[in-house]
Amino acid sequence: MQEPPQIKNPSITLYPFHLRDDSDEGYDAVAKNAQSLWENLADNVGTQFNSNELKSLREKLICYKDKQYYPQGEQEKPNNRELLIPDGKTLDLQPITQPDNQKLDGSIYALRIHDTYTADLTFYYRNATIKVADLNQLNPQGCLLPNAIKPSLGQTLLLYAAPAVYGTYRKLADESVTAFVHNQQQALPEFRASGILFGSPIFEYNSREDDASKRCHILVWLQDNPQTLQFATSTFNSYLMNLLCSRAKIVFVYREARKRYRNAQKIVGELEKKLPKFGEIEREADRQVKLRKLKELLAEIRTKMFDCTQQVRYLQEDRNTIDINAENYGETLTKIRNLSIVGDNLDFLQRFLDLAEDTYQRQIEIDLNYLIASQDLFHQSISTVRGMVEIEQVESDREQMELYRDEEDNEKKRDRQLENIIFFVGTAIGGGQIFSAAYPLIKKETPIQWFPDISLPLHPFAATILWSLVFGLVFGWLMLGIVAPLIRKIFR
Repeated sequence: MQEPPQIKNPSITLYPFHLRDDSDEGYDAVAKNAQSLWENLADNVGTQFNSNELKSLREKLICYKDKQYYPQGEQEKPNNRELLIPDGKTLDLQPITQPDNQKLDGSIYALRIHDTYTADLTFYYRNATIKVADLNQLNPQGCLLPNAIKPSLGQTLLLYAAPAVYGTYRKLADESVTAFVHNQQQALPEFRASGILFGSPIFEYNSREDDASKRCHILVWLQDNPQTLQFATSTFNSYLMNLLCSRAKIVFVYREARKRYRNAQKIVGELEKKLPKFGEIEREADRQVKLRKLKELLAEIRTKMFDCTQQVRYLQEDRNTIDINAENYGETLTKIRNLSIVGDNLDFLQRFLDLAEDTYQRQIEIDLNYLIASQDLFHQSISTVRGMVEIEQVESDREQMELYRDEEDNEKKRDRQLENIIFFVGTAIGGGQIFSAAYPLIKKETPIQWFPDISLPLHPFAATILWSLVFGLVFGWLMLGIVAPLIRKIFR
């Protein structure tokens, strides 16, 4: 009967990567859930491993104060990259007794890399040989998997062990991953690539989830060279953390860029559906209705264009982020190559850099070119609609002015008619008053001479009417020429 596969002195290291800053909220603004990484490590992992040091992790981090998240504490310490108190170094965990009475040792190192929180959390056996099937003891209740850690940028698990009983290295690596992840509500990661690091084979596994917080990335490193661990110094570990951090950011940002592009495509599709409305509105006979519809269409297009422009800006930022992290990844890979030994093969790490530079960046460039071309088309559409609105507005204003002039002319006509009426009535009333004032002068003893006779004096009736007319003309002239201008000056 074939003996089950076994490994000696296995260790599992968790490298989680979680955004500490949120650039959308402003420079150096803290993300809303920045502390969730430390909360999950303390409450979830600490509880599952029954580690007092992990349970009290908050008390050992400079970004906590009185057990409450306090990011300002990072600026109050001289070395705010290393987060553990007092000196930022690695914190050793007390040995944990396993069900089979074996002792499990551990340590944690907390770090901030630019805008990202990360940690090196390691659990390992000393001088122990276990069955591969028992690897779940290094992952109780799946507490080290992405579903439990929920790192916003993703994570990497590094399993290191010396083969004891096995068939081939690849088969042993496959069985180790299956045993570690099995029955933990996590999609089983698939084999991706292999290489040789410090004389020992290393295998890469990755799942396909789009959500970074659920993506499972595992490296299985099986000792074939007894000196492998001697080369894996703290310097190498620092390089590896930076390499994996850049990798996580590239993968995360690319996935976000694809989401943004799909959102932008949706907006472009909605804008394209609105273009035929131009023709419908152009055929509208009622100018006021036409103008109103054009303004409504212009407002809708401008709103959609703003949303599309925002997605394009985000895509440009994603492209720049991938550029920066690809450069950091390449520089760090060069440093790791400088530490490698004869016979090492790190092509699988190089292939990811090629993927980032050739595929990811190229795809984002294609997406941007398509969206920018669409933007140009819709900008022209906006200009066309705006021009139509301006023309219709001018025509509408002209019609309104003509209507206003017609109304003004009609108003003037009505005013003149009213003035004529007032003049007629005033004249009639004035004439009546003059006549009524002069009528008593008509006396029987002084009859009116209906045929003029220059030898006789004017009849009093005729003289009264004549002098009334003369006085009225003189008084009217005084009012018109002297009094009226004075009144206007007073009331200016």
